[in-house]
Amino acid sequence: MLRSASESWSLPASTLLPTMGAMATRDRAARAARDGVAVLPLVGAPVLPMPEHVRQAVRQAMDQPDPRDSRGLPELRAAIAAELERENGLHVDPERRLLITHGAMQGLSLVLRTVLAPGEEVIVPSPTFFFDGPIREAGATAVHVPAHERDGWALDLEALEAAVTPRSRVLLLCNPNNPTGYLPDAATVAAVADLAARHGLLVVSDDSWQHFTFDGRRYQPVEAFADRWPHLVTVTSLSKYYSLASWRVGYVLAPPPVIDAIERRFQWEAVCCGAVPQHAAIATLTGPRDWLDQALSTYQAKRDRVCDGIAASGLPEPVRPAAGAFLLVDCASLGDTPDDIDRVLLRHGIASIRGGDLHAPGTHVRLTFGSPEPVLDELVHRLAAARREAR
Repeated sequence: MLRSASESWSLPASTLLPTMGAMATRDRAARAARDGVAVLPLVGAPVLPMPEHVRQAVRQAMDQPDPRDSRGLPELRAAIAAELERENGLHVDPERRLLITHGAMQGLSLVLRTVLAPGEEVIVPSPTFFFDGPIREAGATAVHVPAHERDGWALDLEALEAAVTPRSRVLLLCNPNNPTGYLPDAATVAAVADLAARHGLLVVSDDSWQHFTFDGRRYQPVEAFADRWPHLVTVTSLSKYYSLASWRVGYVLAPPPVIDAIERRFQWEAVCCGAVPQHAAIATLTGPRDWLDQALSTYQAKRDRVCDGIAASGLPEPVRPAAGAFLLVDCASLGDTPDDIDRVLLRHGIASIRGGDLHAPGTHVRLTFGSPEPVLDELVHRLAAARREAR
């Protein structure tokens, strides 16, 4: 039956997603700034000016036709494969196993919507990044398995296995973990692959912060254990270490049948990624790295500066992250509820992501430490002021 002209048109409720936590934080910070609060410019990944060799590649690409390759430019996929072999000893066929995406979030969404059927379950160690939206878009259900601060936010392998049901389809990792900075060692990643093999699960791992590791520790890719269980997918971003956030470039590494399937989905969704940002990525991957390594070399000192400052502020000392550019801070002493904590922090110009948005304790918030040292010193100063105010 046709609706009458007087009936209003509306979106079906099932299509409406909540605002992503990071965007909600941005909106709250913008409102505080409009009210006159000097909000600190906290960042995670380095924000760097593009060097001349990248700029030159972009200028040249602007005058070339776009080949519209749905898998991504062959030159970029070859550069990524060479990087994976050089850094991690992985031998990857760039033609059959790599697909370029508009950042890691799109890659994750493509993968989950391709491999999941409605009603299936995704086991998600938590706290974790913003995975709820892509899981829901795939018609699946997230089953969160919490880690604990007292254990350094380490993966609870026994709890992960206990969460497996007949509807379990995917085990979704964040390696290194965002927001805790937990970095699983090789034995733990191997145990995850073995768990997946025992239960026939696909492992999907978001490894966007793999280059940011501290204290001599190394990132361990799940792909290194493909001989134990081949059903492994890695999604990552070139926005972090490679400083390509403005270009939105990432990639998926997966078995050929998964790549074939997500390529067809991608063709209908966006056809391909633009050639200009891909050429920027090629130049970044194949050119000099001094401008990147110099910024990365400062992150461990920044981590220690912030963690030491938080401990001196009167707040509990956070678990010192082994990787990434963020940490979870226990702010229970600042307020009785997450809203109270958020209001106190924003009054002091500190925009944080609420723990609940990351399936972390509601008493905690995520803070980033990628900003210049003077900004980080001011962050610690303002946290101490917020703590004194709350007494």
